[in-house]
Amino acid sequence: MQKVLTLLQFQQLVKKMMNHEPLVEISESCFQMEDEKQGLEKIASVRGFSRYSRPGYEITFDWEAKGNLDGYLIDMFDFTIEVCAKGEFTPVFKGATVLDDYKEPFEGYEIAQKILEMVEKDEWVKWIKPILPEPRMLI
Repeated sequence: MQKVLTLLQFQQLVKKMMNHEPLVEISESCFQMEDEKQGLEKIASVRGFSRYSRPGYEITFDWEAKGNLDGYLIDMFDFTIEVCAKGEFTPVFKGATVLDDYKEPFEGYEIAQKILEMVEKDEWVKWIKPILPEPRMLI
């Protein structure tokens, strides 16, 4: 049987989950210097995901970190991190159906929006920054 949570229970669960360090993995990274002769653009990006879990529940964020391409090589490692959607919505919550005040289930995109409203960007970015590449890793 599928677990059911009220909106308040869901909000409390999300707050608890976000206080613990997630599994953070890089799935793809690309660093390329511009070369006009070969038609190559300057690229600095890292993609990955963060998975927060508690027994029976999971929240997964897909994210992309883009480097600052306005300056020198060192600036490429000045990352801006954003949530990115690989599917219909992100973040994805698994483990229970969340009901609104009228006992109707929230849709997936509504759950994603609730999480994004509740969680400050700094709360989920703090676990990503330490694993991002540093300039010395390219040398």
